[in-house]
Amino acid sequence: MGAEQSRARLWRMRTLAASFAVLLACQAILILDVLGDAYGIDILPWHFELETIELLIIGGQTLSLIAIGWTLAAFWREHGRYREAVRTASGQLLETINRRFDVWGLTESEREVALLLIKGLSVSEIARARNSRPGTVKSQSNAVYRKAGLRGRGELAAYFVEDLLAGDSLLE
Repeated sequence: MGAEQSRARLWRMRTLAASFAVLLACQAILILDVLGDAYGIDILPWHFELETIELLIIGGQTLSLIAIGWTLAAFWREHGRYREAVRTASGQLLETINRRFDVWGLTESEREVALLLIKGLSVSEIARARNSRPGTVKSQSNAVYRKAGLRGRGELAAYFVEDLLAGDSLLE
């Protein structure tokens, strides 16, 4: 996140906090007014007309609600940008994985098994998902490991995760 985005986010958080404080103060004044009316005493220390107090409360609540709405809209837009970035990154990762599968010369069945292994499914879960036998999945898994020059599931997942976390290209 850039410095400008951090400042904008901090400003939005402060706006929410200020709006909450205004709404809390308005609520407290209203509660004191209702309690004063219920018990016939003048709880509020101010010597304003009731209409003036109510207008101040309405103004504070309105400004707070506008600020909250604006802030929520900004957070919603930011959320959409992050979702799109994740969607793009996921698509690029899958594309990179498929290119590596091409280099390794995996069959279509081996590709499916390899993807499910990378996702963390067990042999029996993969067999159920593909409507095949566990022995077939084990055989295809071993073919994937052999063609990739890897020793097992952990190395298969680590092959993609390590380079992804390092920010390196898997195909270089």
